Amino acid sequence: MLEIKSASQKEIYIIKKLIKESNLDIEEIEDYIKNCMVAYDNKQPVAAAGFIPIEDMAIIKFVVVSKNRRREYLGDGIVKAILNLADKMGIKKVFVNTDKEEQFFIKLGFKEVALEELKKDCSKGHIINQLNEKKLLYVALPDYFLKACKFHK
Repeated sequence: MLEIKSASQKEIYIIKKLIKESNLDIEEIEDYIKNCMVAYDNKQPVAAAGFIPIEDMAIIKFVVVSKNRRREYLGDGIVKAILNLADKMGIKKVFVNTDKEEQFFIKLGFKEVALEELKKDCSKGHIINQLNEKKLLYVALPDYFLKACKFHK
């Protein structure tokens, strides 16, 4: 049975293991563990995701799925779970920088935005400093949850 839950300090090691398996270099998870979620299938960790909140915005720092469980839509589920968590925290926009997984996020409803456009519209310099020139995508909350769920073929 699949269970997605908020991560605790005890799960930092589990998350780091999933991140290492995915060949990502993510640091300082301890600083935002309360904004991370872990998916378990029959008590085995299979996916994790986390974000950094900055005022009423957030940046997704990682989404990882165990190599032997990819293509099972676990990534979709864990992203929707952290978006739900962000919404409950009062986050209005969630951003992700990506250069490899762009289509994954677009299929989930994220839209592209240029960093220069964001700089013009955004008075919150803290979030700008956390973003880079990779492909920048975002989703607005709670509007995201007002759209009908899509199913996969």
